[in-house]
Amino acid sequence: MKKILSFKLATQISLFLFGLFILFHLSIIIGIVIFNFVPVDFLWGGKMETKEQLLGFEIISLLILALCFFIVLIKSEKVKLPGLMRVAVIALWILSILFFLNTIGNLFAKTNFERFFVIPTGILAILCLRLALEKNK
Repeated sequence: MKKILSFKLATQISLFLFGLFILFHLSIIIGIVIFNFVPVDFLWGGKMETKEQLLGFEIISLLILALCFFIVLIKSEKVKLPGLMRVAVIALWILSILFFLNTIGNLFAKTNFERFFVIPTGILAILCLRLALEKNK
């Protein structure tokens, strides 16, 4: 895997995808709060019933994605926190498993909108695995 996908490229793509997902969830939050647009049928498997539920889940998603972004920054040493390197590696292993499971879940989603996310979550599963496999300096 290391020969196919460099650590630097995996870092760049991961940061790009996490950044896009952050913007996506931020736009949903803005849509709910400012424009009263509540797409409950398209998100979270259509399981959300109220505006408040969707808003709560979107805020949690945004915070988790920001944490993922930060974990990649730590692992890539763009943010110098050597004391958290081991935590970042463990988190990347966990993320690779979670994204793999999420990819499987998206395969069975009710909406085409959610099924589309099979591609980016599958890519993120591979990227997180690649980042986790990189030896620390």
